[in-house]
Amino acid sequence: MRNVLRNWRQEAEPWYGAIGLANMVMGTSSVLIPLMLAQVLRTSVGALGLLSTLASLVGVIGSLVWGRLSDAAHRRKPFVVLSFAVVSASLAGFAFVRSFNMLLALNMVLNFFWVANAAVTVLLVIENREKSLWEKRISHLNQSGSLGWVAGLALGTVGLAAARNFIDEMTAIRTLFLVLAVAASVASLLAVRLIPRTIPKFTKRQFRGVIVAVGNFLVERARFGPYHLYHRFNPRRLPVLLRGQEGLRRETKLFLTATWIAFTAFGFVFVPLPFLLSKEFGLPPSTVFLYYVIHQGAVALAYPWASRRIKRAGNKAVQLASLSVRFVLFSSVAVILSFSPSGFPTWFLVGLFLGTGISWSCFQLSGVTLASRLAKPEYRGQALGLYNAVAGVGSILAGVCSGFLAQFAGYQATFATAAVLIAIALVVLYRLPAPAIIAPERLSDSSSSLASGRVG
Repeated sequence: MRNVLRNWRQEAEPWYGAIGLANMVMGTSSVLIPLMLAQVLRTSVGALGLLSTLASLVGVIGSLVWGRLSDAAHRRKPFVVLSFAVVSASLAGFAFVRSFNMLLALNMVLNFFWVANAAVTVLLVIENREKSLWEKRISHLNQSGSLGWVAGLALGTVGLAAARNFIDEMTAIRTLFLVLAVAASVASLLAVRLIPRTIPKFTKRQFRGVIVAVGNFLVERARFGPYHLYHRFNPRRLPVLLRGQEGLRRETKLFLTATWIAFTAFGFVFVPLPFLLSKEFGLPPSTVFLYYVIHQGAVALAYPWASRRIKRAGNKAVQLASLSVRFVLFSSVAVILSFSPSGFPTWFLVGLFLGTGISWSCFQLSGVTLASRLAKPEYRGQALGLYNAVAGVGSILAGVCSGFLAQFAGYQATFATAAVLIAIALVVLYRLPAPAIIAPERLSDSSSSLASGRVG
């Protein structure tokens, strides 16, 4: 393991540090923003749902815009620098917001410009490189972002816990936003100094190896999976893809339908979850962050195990198993909340976050692989683009619906709805033919080894 990590450090480029730092900032803010709504602005969970929906919407729009703009401008580096700079300004604004509307606008700006980084960073590491090096370089980039995200959640845990000894919770949350703004500014300066100039060219990324390299999202919502833009998805191609023999196969359409339902189900749980922990259970912000550290740590540690399970059992079996685990977890929470709405034992919450983390690693890694293998070779890149699109649409739909459902019917209703949707997704997936079990590219072994050391 020591040799693997040493080789990884030697082959990683200096500017990956800027990417890691920016992801640390976003990792902290992903939980801090809902806590800002709950503890500082005292808004309802319905407002959180609206915030999530609009953030997902601008993220989907941004993913369709920024890659094309960078090609048209014949530049890559300025878009990354701009992304980090706007993130810094937005986070500084969060520290001083006094109304929900102001926070909503700043969050939309933050998410729209964050996607600028996502749309071009992969291109920076693969352009003018041998194709044989693409997967390894994207794997390194993904590891840097993953480390940063987990570090951000740890920062939130430690920072807010320490601040409680000196200042009140509201002041601590506002102060932490200022700290994140400074860190994002440093990331922008590092990007200016360290990111190399490249000769831009459009690279049609229709290859399978990369889906193993970047299949491990660390969070539930697609807008925070920064290195998952394989191909410039063109909405004008959608009617062709969905039309009969000239487009996607029937099984690919079924799979994308199941994916959309599954991501919608996840949103019904993970959008209102910070409010459930902080407002209903009364947990301090630092403890809420700690549970998310457990979740993301489980994702990182489970990634190599998930990769091995896919090799042995196949993508479909792992996909079904991961959704089945979530069905059991979400159903259990819905039942318990119906009888004991005031809180759960610590051991149960730890098990919930561990279970959702491990199942997420399995679901995402097997999902992107299925999206590739079920599609015709000539439509593989577009299928991956559609995979991201349906994930985003699911997040958009679930955001506002889950928020208002939790507000008017209770959190047990959101978990029950999620369980029902997962049951439907399982039925759809069960009808799919299982692709042949093919040993993944050599990269997967390397990526899995690195993943096992990410949080160690």
